[in-house]
Amino acid sequence: MTAERPAADVSWQRILSTLASHRLRGLYAALVLGQQPEMTAKERQKLLDAGLVMDDGGALTIAPDIFKEALASARTPEPTGPERFLAGGLVVLPHRAADRLELLGYLGDRVSAAGETLAEKELNARLAAFTEDVPMLRRAMVDYGFLVREPDGSAYRRAPGQ
Repeated sequence: MTAERPAADVSWQRILSTLASHRLRGLYAALVLGQQPEMTAKERQKLLDAGLVMDDGGALTIAPDIFKEALASARTPEPTGPERFLAGGLVVLPHRAADRLELLGYLGDRVSAAGETLAEKELNARLAAFTEDVPMLRRAMVDYGFLVREPDGSAYRRAPGQ
């Protein structure tokens, strides 16, 4: 009979919370070293539930690649679309024109609703959620036609059709 591990999702949080126990960590270490330490049914079940070990006909064996699986399940997906330019904050505008327009349109939808007029201070506060270089982004949104600026520079609104 081969060892089996339940088909539950591997949870790095569960693994860490299990190994946070001095006693369970010691039992796991003994199993890693090939020993079969004495343990209670509850301790055995906690090691099994965390996915750290498998039941091999009554004997416990170490679950292979458990840490690799836990790390893989903890990965956050890489952003796609315009969000990929905002990971870590926007520093410069994308070089490709299509990417730049896609990003500015995406941001336009998030900083200003149709018909909404914003004072420069309010617009700056909203843009600051995406970049530290607020003036660069504000100018680009105006230059590329996503925002319209009042002639005196006091207010901004979403461009018609945006």
